[in-house]
Amino acid sequence: MNDLRLWRALVKAAALFAIFNVLWYVAQPLSLLSRLSVYGLFFPPRERFPFAEFPEASYAVTLDDLEQLFASHRIARPKAADEFRVAMLGDSAIWGYLLRADQTQAACINALDLRTPDGRRVRAYNLGYPTLTVIKDFLILRRALAHAPDLILWSTSLASLYPSDQLDFPLILAHREEVAALQAQYAFKLDQFPLPPRTWQERTLLGQRRAIADWLRHQLYAPAWASTRLDHVLPRFIAPHPVNLIPDDNVLSVNVLSLRQAKQIAPEDLNFDVLKAGVALAAAQGVPTVLVNEPIYRNLSHPLRYNTYYPRWAYDGYRAAFQSVAEREQWRYLDFWDAVPADQFTDTDFHMTASANCAYAEQLIKAALAQLPRRPR
Repeated sequence: MNDLRLWRALVKAAALFAIFNVLWYVAQPLSLLSRLSVYGLFFPPRERFPFAEFPEASYAVTLDDLEQLFASHRIARPKAADEFRVAMLGDSAIWGYLLRADQTQAACINALDLRTPDGRRVRAYNLGYPTLTVIKDFLILRRALAHAPDLILWSTSLASLYPSDQLDFPLILAHREEVAALQAQYAFKLDQFPLPPRTWQERTLLGQRRAIADWLRHQLYAPAWASTRLDHVLPRFIAPHPVNLIPDDNVLSVNVLSLRQAKQIAPEDLNFDVLKAGVALAAAQGVPTVLVNEPIYRNLSHPLRYNTYYPRWAYDGYRAAFQSVAEREQWRYLDFWDAVPADQFTDTDFHMTASANCAYAEQLIKAALAQLPRRPR
């Protein structure tokens, strides 16, 4: 009798679990859960998107869900009446790799306490994310526009525009349906498209258990973030970026960069189409965009390369192509490739020291604001 009761209980539990899984599969409540956050409600919001190699030490967990990222970010707070809101897009240089949250470009801009000519307070928001892909920036831009920005400051580099390296990132794969819809609308040059479809298992409770656990961990780290404001572990020793460059002139990329003509970069070889779509999307909502070619480390004595990433022919061709497209499309564009001294870069060709980062941020925001038309008081 006891065995029979046990089996009945097990069968009922299995049936209930199966029913719950079916309901979960149909309703997909994770999208609703992603928009719920203790940040900004019970605890201070995050200054930048959580991205952590060591979650326990940095009180952060790397998230791939953009709704979660925005729900916990300070840009989700209501906009002040006297605020000029600047949304900063870009890679790990904007995010602030090897920098504290108060040393990022956005934080440095806010410390300047700038005012626009009509008296509004300039407030920058760090929406960078450590991957070199403008498709990721476009996904972030689409959500940033819901938070009433007055300016989009979009920093890129040559490696951000490779059509061969746009999609193979967890954050992109987590939004593959959105990417597919955008591709149907814009027909971007994306060598890695189409992405593999989401399996039915990935839509079940079991398939989404990692995402649920990450959401919960993200909420549980809120008290530690509030008390320490620590979100990124800084190593005691930082390996310097290479200065003894290899004696070749090949482009460093994950996948082969396809060019129409060998050793020559044309605008059609890169994803300027994504930038064009982003600028137009923001403009349709009355938001101006300033595009920025961000600073890089430069070895001026090497005959073939500027740095580990870029041979001279490729980077010079990219700069010429960017300038040409910017003039044709009438973009607001800043070429700041050499705005930071070469000895102020840390572990890569893009990451700067804290002091150089703040000095550059001041130069950047003042130049960007100067490109905007004056608004009457």
